[in-house]
Amino acid sequence: MLAALAVCSCAKDPVAGKNDEAKLYFDAWMHVNHPEAEKTGLGIYVLDEIPGTGTEAGTPESHPFVRLDYVMWDLEWGIGATTSEELCKQMGTYEFGDYYGPEIWARANNALTAGVEEGISTMRVGGTKRFIVPGWLETTSRYKTEEEYLKNATGTAAIYEITLREVITDIKKWEADSIGRYISKTFPGKSVLDSLHYGFYYFQTKAAPEGKSFTKDTTIYVNYVGRLLDGTVFDTNVKDSAKFYGVYSAAQTYGPSEVKISKGENEDLTVKMGSSSVIDGFEDAILQMGPYAKGVSLFYSTLGYGSSGNEDAIPGYAPLRFDIEVVNKS
Repeated sequence: MLAALAVCSCAKDPVAGKNDEAKLYFDAWMHVNHPEAEKTGLGIYVLDEIPGTGTEAGTPESHPFVRLDYVMWDLEWGIGATTSEELCKQMGTYEFGDYYGPEIWARANNALTAGVEEGISTMRVGGTKRFIVPGWLETTSRYKTEEEYLKNATGTAAIYEITLREVITDIKKWEADSIGRYISKTFPGKSVLDSLHYGFYYFQTKAAPEGKSFTKDTTIYVNYVGRLLDGTVFDTNVKDSAKFYGVYSAAQTYGPSEVKISKGENEDLTVKMGSSSVIDGFEDAILQMGPYAKGVSLFYSTLGYGSSGNEDAIPGYAPLRFDIEVVNKS
């Protein structure tokens, strides 16, 4: 057949498609490794599924956010990413101080790739699904058919195993409810109604002498411990606390942090730690305090690290708790 093709030199060469070689390789790999896999309408392949009994993920419009655990492999079963601490330890990729656990993924505005979205959409809460996404579906662009994806999109094929923990309609309400449950459990007599403004709480545990507060330009020093609502400590400037919570680093300098409080042009007070700005929730907490005061602040992610989190220690959409004490310089 190849010889016949070679002698037909006058024939017009066919136009190579964007994914011709990738599809040949992927189809051959599937035939060898997973010939019985179930193919969906858009073109992902379901390898295994334990159906959930909760709410269906449905469309991004019905549930713009999902909370889940996942593992992502390449086609050679090398792990590319996971929420599992145990797997990271087994692979030798575990990093001390990193967050491991369920993540919240945004789905609205084509935030997920087309293949992952296809896999999640029919899952129900409590279920686990393992599926393969070909490279042309690893795109956030949207088309109606598999043929259009093959024509327009490229990417690297991947295998996913996803366990769906929750579907979320309103992320701000979800965070506020999480804080409310935490407050009811941790602070007797307090409730979600005790917010000072939406998503922000401050509970005084030690008052400033004679009710004094910071009302003008001043420099203070604070000790603090920052943690997630599951109790995981992600940062502190107190050496003993760092050792106790298992986040101590010999490379870090411990001791009270300098905090500068100053008035802006509109007379509003602003807070900086050294020369750097602080997150809004931490600033709001400082402005509730006075000399030698001590308190606990809780706030949703809009006042913290938002949808992206902070490096690998704080996940996206994470409400935070800070225990803060105003102290002497040393």
